[in-house]
Amino acid sequence: MLGLIAWRLTKVKFITLETLAIIGVLLLGLYLFQAYNIWQANKPLMIGEKRYAPEDRYRFSQVFNLEMAYVACFGSELAVVSMLPTYFERGFGLTAAAAGAVAGMYAFMNLVARPGGGLLSDKLGSRKLTLVFTMAGTGIGYLLFSLFGQGIPIFFVVIMTMAASFFVMATEGATYAIVPLIKPRITGQIAGNVGAYGNVGAVVYLTVYSLLPEGVVGDKLFFQMLGCVAIVVAFLIAFTMKEVVGSHAEHGVPVAVPQQSDRI
Repeated sequence: MLGLIAWRLTKVKFITLETLAIIGVLLLGLYLFQAYNIWQANKPLMIGEKRYAPEDRYRFSQVFNLEMAYVACFGSELAVVSMLPTYFERGFGLTAAAAGAVAGMYAFMNLVARPGGGLLSDKLGSRKLTLVFTMAGTGIGYLLFSLFGQGIPIFFVVIMTMAASFFVMATEGATYAIVPLIKPRITGQIAGNVGAYGNVGAVVYLTVYSLLPEGVVGDKLFFQMLGCVAIVVAFLIAFTMKEVVGSHAEHGVPVAVPQQSDRI
């Protein structure tokens, strides 16, 4: 896959072979540097000199599921916002102004959808099923984008955009509703790890998008890819993730009590 991407990049004159070789050497050097430091940090554990107590352990498969969830939701959001106005303009026949306004609804839903996903996770009783449900909705929303085109009333386009956006961003909220409950003592590390995979997903998606055919055909393939990834991740979470229960208070996280000087 990486070889194909490199070949296409050189073919479209995006970079030269010499530049590609330099980038490859630098990336290999960075990988070896990181691998060495990871080994040094974990050497006592890996050779048996150190063991973590049972209460300090957690399932990394839980973190992996959340990482994949953020690839599928936040990664796709970052990728989509960069091309959605153009897609509406050439795929749905909207004017540039109308396409920009409708695409803006996709980002506007952040104000209610992301906290809404967290609220649903708190209220519905099953954080895992909430994440599966919102992730499946994300996949279906993206697949709908790939099915419709010219001739669709603008009202339907707006509703479809807002509905798809709601599921994408509700999934982000549902993901981070679980993050602090994996292992409260190291919430910061897990949160940073999961969040980073959103950027990883965006880079991968946009790289693939650059290799697709130009125009509406490539746009539709792009949304089909996003939808399929989300559906696959929904199944992955449904069958491999363990249910997470509880709240901060139940895990011993202190709740701040306002002091006398803080009260009005």
